[in-house]
This record gives sequence, C-alpha cells and structure tokens, in this order.
Amino acid sequence: MEITINEKTYPLKASFAFLKKIEPSDIRESSGEKIEFGLPNALIQISEVGDVRYLVDLIVALNTGLTPRLERTAVEHYLEDECEDVEKLIDEVFDFLSRANVCKMRLKKLDVLRKQAESPELKA
Repeated sequence: MEITINEKTYPLKASFAFLKKIEPSDIRESSGEKIEFGLPNALIQISEVGDVRYLVDLIVALNTGLTPRLERTAVEHYLEDECEDVEKLIDEVFDFLSRANVCKMRLKKLDVLRKQAESPELKA
C-alpha cells in the first residue's frame, strides 16, 4: 500500500516492524500476563469512536523502517487539509490490514474487522 502526501509517495507495509511499533501502544493485563492490544484498539477507536488520531498512528506505524520516511506531522496535515475522503482512506487501510499476513489471523479471531464491515453505523 502507498499513500501520497504533498505529491510524494510513501510506502506502507504491514510488517513485524509495524506490529512492534503499534502493538505496545495499548498494553493490558489479564491473569498477571501483559497482552498487547495496540492494533485492535486502534481499529476499534477509529471504527466505533471515529478518532482519526489512531488512523495517524496506523499510517505512521505502517511506514516504520521504510523510505522515504513519513513524519507524523505530515500525516496529520494530510488528514486536515488534503485528504478528500477520510472514510475511504479508513476503508483502504482496514482492507489492507485484513489481508496482511502479519495481522489478519489475529484480527479475524478478535472479530474487529467483521464488525466494522457489517455495521455501517460503526464506520467512521
């Protein structure tokens, strides 16, 4: 996947580097064990609450380790001023993640993406 901001194209990849960046953003404890929920939490916050700050987090994390490097402020400005259809971008990112080998099984098991796809009222 790619995103073009200010006429510059940035690669996005759902990789282990992406997971290492996004997952620790939400750590919960269950039976004394720490579980990382950064990715599912970001998707839920976007789809159910409409919080596009989490979309920024996802996009920046998807660019981890790639060049050219995407800055958080560039993504924020893009969403504020350039992006004509934020909902379409959200759908594209969710679809991309649902097909990515590093996260599709977990997302299926947690049932995050199905709920978003089946419930139009949950779309951001």
